[in-house]
Amino acid sequence: MAEFENEGEMPDKNTSAKGLVPQITVQEKSPLSKLQRQFNSKIKKINTLKKNLAEREALVVQARARVETELRPIMGQLVEKRIELVKLLDRSYALTVFRKREKDKIALLIEDISYNLIEAHGVEELIPLHDKYAAMPHADAVKQAEEEAREMTQDIFRSVFGLEVEVDDFDQIEEQILQQLEEREKERSEKKSARKKTKAQLAKEEKRKAEMSNISKASRRVYTDLVKLLHPDKEQDEATRAWKEEAMKQITHAYKQDDFFELLRLRMEHIPEQDKNLDQLPEEQLKYYLKLLNEQVRDLEDQQYAFFSGPDASFYHQYCGNPKQMDQKFGTAKNDLKKELKQLKQDLQNLEEPAYLRAFLKELRFS
Repeated sequence: MAEFENEGEMPDKNTSAKGLVPQITVQEKSPLSKLQRQFNSKIKKINTLKKNLAEREALVVQARARVETELRPIMGQLVEKRIELVKLLDRSYALTVFRKREKDKIALLIEDISYNLIEAHGVEELIPLHDKYAAMPHADAVKQAEEEAREMTQDIFRSVFGLEVEVDDFDQIEEQILQQLEEREKERSEKKSARKKTKAQLAKEEKRKAEMSNISKASRRVYTDLVKLLHPDKEQDEATRAWKEEAMKQITHAYKQDDFFELLRLRMEHIPEQDKNLDQLPEEQLKYYLKLLNEQVRDLEDQQYAFFSGPDASFYHQYCGNPKQMDQKFGTAKNDLKKELKQLKQDLQNLEEPAYLRAFLKELRFS
């Protein structure tokens, strides 16, 4: 185990290996073995996937900040104007100039616009106006919508996955699904265990258990090497203790997240001489390293897929990209909001006139 030459001396942050990734190199231009090439290839792939995910996540954070500073103020003005529109329609409803059919349309407009403002923007001040014109009070409408959503969710999980989901809190659905899947897996395991196994099957199971144990040991060994070197408890120098505590946070986080790539990178940073000997790893040990790296590649690819198909996917495509693309997207969004706001202000002025509102209602069609 390597120690720093002078007690309490911290590594030079300007010359640390943070920008590097572990790679196997051999001396005297000897060719790499197949496993060594695979190791280098997986390391490069993980590094690329990590960089791409980090860049995309940073772009989403940047775009959300721009939404708050550039678009949210205009959205707020639009909400205020829509509130004014609901109140204008409420005043118009009381006018004797409008016939019953026209008043029915006004009532439907008030119900629709106020409900959307309450649900999307939390404008609870409009609940009394909504309930004044709606056939169903807002509270009952929310309950009905939740019940319909619950039934739809139950139907999906019943028909697609064969699972019975019965919860009042949607946040509990994932937990309940996992519980049912675990119960099913347990039943399968118990059925398999009940069958009489051949010697070959038993030997295969033992081999798999031993392999999993060795894979776990491979990750734990790298973690232990780092902990032995960097644990801050017995460190006397305060500055050295501080950076060791920070390093330990990174090491522990990587180990808990099964981030074997990061553990290797941290070992490269703090114990560089060990990574110079990667070419001397026994083939069996290298196989375990590859299994850990393959698992991490799959996990990162799943994260990448989720990024483009999950809840942030539409937001990313709508607002993110390179700096020029982001500027164009935000410029377009801002102009569209400003046009909508300008039109809404104009409509509010015009709709004060009963004749204009009557003409508007005449063209209005409800599905």
